[in-house]
Amino acid sequence: MSGNMEKPICGSDSSVGEYDVGLHTAGLFLVLAASAFGAGFPVAAKKIKWLKVPTKIFFACKHFGTGVLIATAFVHLLPTAWLSLSNPCLPDFFVVQYPPLPGIIMMASLFSLFVIEMWMNNKMGGHSHGGARGFEETTDTSTENITAPSLLPSRPVRSSSLSSFEVDVSNPVKEEGLAIESKEEVVVREAQVQDVESQVDPLVYKKMNMNITLLEGGILFHSVFVGITVSITIDGFVVLLIAIIFHQVFEGLGLGSRIAAVPYPKGSIRPWLLVFAFGTTAPIGQAIGLATRGAYDPNSAFGLIIVGVFNAISSGLLIYAALVDLLAEDFLSEESNHTLTTKDKKIAFMWVILGAIGMSIIGAFA
Repeated sequence: MSGNMEKPICGSDSSVGEYDVGLHTAGLFLVLAASAFGAGFPVAAKKIKWLKVPTKIFFACKHFGTGVLIATAFVHLLPTAWLSLSNPCLPDFFVVQYPPLPGIIMMASLFSLFVIEMWMNNKMGGHSHGGARGFEETTDTSTENITAPSLLPSRPVRSSSLSSFEVDVSNPVKEEGLAIESKEEVVVREAQVQDVESQVDPLVYKKMNMNITLLEGGILFHSVFVGITVSITIDGFVVLLIAIIFHQVFEGLGLGSRIAAVPYPKGSIRPWLLVFAFGTTAPIGQAIGLATRGAYDPNSAFGLIIVGVFNAISSGLLIYAALVDLLAEDFLSEESNHTLTTKDKKIAFMWVILGAIGMSIIGAFA
């Protein structure tokens, strides 16, 4: 920046309208409900058998959610990080001397997650993220433990993709040389499939559990700042609130579908804890915003740097997790080639694109 140009002063415009505490408090509870519903619905639908949600719904939610998470990283997090850290009011280091800083931070977080996964692979072996269909499918050949597919009767590979989400007994498979299953066989198969969770190899389960924890960690980083931003916004608050509600529902469905795909032991509270963490993080941010609305200024130098750095970190974590652990695993892995037909992949990718489009549209308002 040339010496004769005066650097602008960081800070918000003090001429904005009056702060409506009641409206912002109501917004907190609306976001809480949207977040809890988005993340909790897939988990509840799996755990609560009487809901009987069709497997096609889980299939759609899982791949729609992948698109949502990818768009969250590219449309919401990375642009925000770049805009925050390139504000001309910041010190010259951010604006003049090293403007690519957000990309460096993003790359560092991406490499960090890669190193963690590489360490996990070397230590644990196996590779599974819940199956390309959104179900618990594990194929760790390094152990002798019985895994989900081996519990099913001998039949074409694609049929073994059914899991404890729901067993499709309304459309028994007819193949040359195979008879239609009897009612007794269906009952036995359903009982076997529902017992999959207790048969998953411990190392594979541990790795899947770690993967979903890292994925959620990348999401939760920015959720706090989303909540703070909502609470301290005055002009355009209603439009922003509506956008954030859709944002939380979409993102929650994506995350919740992945949580539901992890074969947690029966009675485990861990999936509910993950749902609780996502459901409450943005509202906690809103509560912080409400409490500090007179002290915290997101357009101050401190606010811009904090938001920019954490969004850059989150974008790196989410880009790696969404592209490598979700998209590539679901469409390019050997497991997906065995469990998904070409038609299945086309339908799944359509849901990915729809999720990305939906979240990108919300990006115009939030």
